[in-house]
Amino acid sequence: IGYHGIQRANVQAGDKVLVVGAGTIGLLAAIAAKSRGAKVWICDVAPMKLEYALRFGIDGTVLNTSPDALKNAIDEITDGNGFDVTVECVGLPSTFQNCLDAACFGGRVSVIGVGKHNIDLDFTIIQKKELNIYGSRNAMTRDFEELIDTVKSQNLQLDGVVTNVYDFENAVKAFEDFSANANNMLKVMIKF
Repeated sequence: IGYHGIQRANVQAGDKVLVVGAGTIGLLAAIAAKSRGAKVWICDVAPMKLEYALRFGIDGTVLNTSPDALKNAIDEITDGNGFDVTVECVGLPSTFQNCLDAACFGGRVSVIGVGKHNIDLDFTIIQKKELNIYGSRNAMTRDFEELIDTVKSQNLQLDGVVTNVYDFENAVKAFEDFSANANNMLKVMIKF
């Protein structure tokens, strides 16, 4: 899913990419962008998830503590120009707005997060910045084939994406733990 969103936005070597949302899909989107030679930053409200991201060679992290803090970080990283590509991996109106705001003139925005709320936005930002917005859902057979080759050829170590493993008998506890500790966990696996 993350790879498909990066593919849709045509991330290239040398692009500056901001992934908003450091959950499993956001982290894997960031890794996919890195595998294409991009410089990648990942943004989240959860410090622990940002720490996880650094273990995978992400170039930098942004702790989203407030709109001003986020804007200041974006301006510092991009010299006020914005990111070539922003990737929304949360599904909230506010994080979509973050991606629009963080994109450079002519930038590309990939929307992976599944939204459950309508958004009220000043859509002229899309016109003023001449943004290219790509919806992304699921993945294609070609994505799986390319990703398998990329993981193999670049020897990507992805084991750390699974942060917690539960036996099948403890599946209910796995869901309860993830619900209570989502800011400190990534992919949870249940063993059968």
